Formats: sequence, structure tokens, C-alpha cells
Amino acid sequence: MRVPLALALIGSAIIAACSSGPRWKGRDPVFSKLPVSRIPRYAKANLIEISQVDSSISIDLRYTRGSTILKSPLYEMGMPALLRPETAVRLRRANEVVKKHGYRIQVWDAYRPPSAQLKLWYASGEDVRFVADPFSKPSQHSCGTAVDVTLVTSSGKAVEMPTGFDVFSPKAAARYEHPDPEVMKRKKILQRAMYEAGFFPLPNEWWHFTDKNFKKYPDTIALKDIRS
Repeated sequence: MRVPLALALIGSAIIAACSSGPRWKGRDPVFSKLPVSRIPRYAKANLIEISQVDSSISIDLRYTRGSTILKSPLYEMGMPALLRPETAVRLRRANEVVKKHGYRIQVWDAYRPPSAQLKLWYASGEDVRFVADPFSKPSQHSCGTAVDVTLVTSSGKAVEMPTGFDVFSPKAAARYEHPDPEVMKRKKILQRAMYEAGFFPLPNEWWHFTDKNFKKYPDTIALKDIRS
């Protein structure tokens, strides 16, 4: 059976769009001059505290306490929420977008030391769907170019999202259609804001986003490099 020309052209356009990867429209929020950490050891590691770039971003590092994967904390209390300066600027831009809808971004995880990634890998049962295998490729968290985020209200109150943090189920997928329209609306607000700022999602985790320029920062950063 011959396919009508119009349908064939539409199909070709869809294939081309999917194969070309993410496309970012509009003005890139990152400029040539990036902020530098006020703390020398962070600056030397080419990291910066998210709060220095945007103090209105809520910080709640979930691995400073027990989680669904680990019963004990993965990080010590006082662990800073760090990112590459470029990635932090992108997150600031995403926060500006969600503020227009009455929300703020809350960070669940940012820079993750390679030693912590290894513990998480084993604790997850070596499940590559949700935790990057540190023996095959570095986690972008350990490179400072990935961030786990959710939304809170402008006053900092938690709102319902598709799942909680580190819930390994089909409901955590970026494309999962949640039955509650308000939850779906909030997820789309977050996804669109992160996309506009230059992030792309992880298919199995709605909360995980990676800087589109992650290949500029291929090296992991050891925990000793951020300690005084």
C-alpha cells in the first residue's frame, strides 16, 4: 500500500526531529563570563554553591539523611549544594521561569562525590535504570552537571509531584501520565522550565536533569577537592 505523500513528509519530519536530539530555542541563559565561587577550594574545583548564584532556590539535600535506597545518610550534615558555574546559571534561569507560575525550584541533589556514587550504585542493587554505573561511565552528578529538583510554592511549601525522591517505579518516568491533572501541570511546568534553561531529562526519573553542555566537563571531582 502506498503511503500518501503528505503523511510520508510528516513522518520524515518527526524522525528527523527525534534523531537530531534536543533543540533549545531562544537566548541561551549562559554567557561567556560565569560566576566564581567566593570559597577558594570550590573555585579551584570549578564548582559553586547554588545559593550564591540564586539564594531563592530551596535546598534540601535528601542524602544528608536516610533515603529509600540507603537507611543511613550518604552525605555528612553540612554538605554544600554545588554545581558547575554554567549549570548553576542554567538552574537560576529555570527558577526564574517557574516563579512566573507561583513556584520555586527545590534541589534534592546536586554535585555527588564519586565515593558517594559508588555507595549508591551498590545500594541500588546495581540498577542502571536509576543509578549510573561508576565503572562504565561517570555520573553527571559527580561531574557537577546534573541536578535533582522538584517544585515548592513561593513560600517554600511542598507540593504534590508524581512521586517522591528515588522512587523506582514506572510512575517516576519523565513521560508518565499522572492521573491528577494538577500534578501533571506542575511536572510540565518544571520540565519546560528546565528545558528552556538548557537541561535535558533522564527518562526514568522525572526529577533528574543534565546540563546540555555536560561534555564540556568530563571529569569527576573527588570529595577531597572540596574539603578544606
